[in-house]
Amino acid sequence: MNKKGKFYAVRTGRLPGIYTSWAQCEAQVKGYPNAAFKSFPTQEEAKAYVAGDFGAGVLAEEPCDAASERGRIDIYVDGSYRAGRYSWGYAVYSKGELLHCDKGLGMDEEAAAIRNVAGELAATVQAVEWALREGLERVYIHHDYSGISAWAEGSWQAKNKFTQAYARFMRKQSSLVRFVKVAGHTGVAGNEMADQLAKAALDERESDK
Repeated sequence: MNKKGKFYAVRTGRLPGIYTSWAQCEAQVKGYPNAAFKSFPTQEEAKAYVAGDFGAGVLAEEPCDAASERGRIDIYVDGSYRAGRYSWGYAVYSKGELLHCDKGLGMDEEAAAIRNVAGELAATVQAVEWALREGLERVYIHHDYSGISAWAEGSWQAKNKFTQAYARFMRKQSSLVRFVKVAGHTGVAGNEMADQLAKAALDERESDK
């Protein structure tokens, strides 16, 4: 039995955030590679712990208890690069079930100079544009490349026109998007799905030749 008022903060897990029972927390960290979590006596301390790894505003505004998770939309994004072409993929989940996915090739030859980063940016923009078309009020973008959140939040300086354009676009969507950093290639289903989608877009391109 948990102590009344105890908050469980998951910094790295299936769904990072703040939980109000050990059972909810355990479901996010048990068997997850390099999970990071800790209990706190106050919600404010728990929020600070979660935000400390991902940056201000990431999953720190609302508890991740069963009620707040209802209807939550998690989107995993990834990009790929091969032989001068980049691609993107994203997978949308609701309550752990795949809701929607998409993939495509990047068409800007100049952007290909930044290799798979171009695909990471494209995947995120494509995912957010989908969310806007769907009229969603909040989505959680899970990414394994740090620049996805860092350029959007301003902690990294955008030094070329592609990252600058991305930063401008994402800052306009600050009320819609929350970022979640995940470790790449560690068996996270959504992350693996996005990676496979991006690679499949390149495979299809090569098979058409």
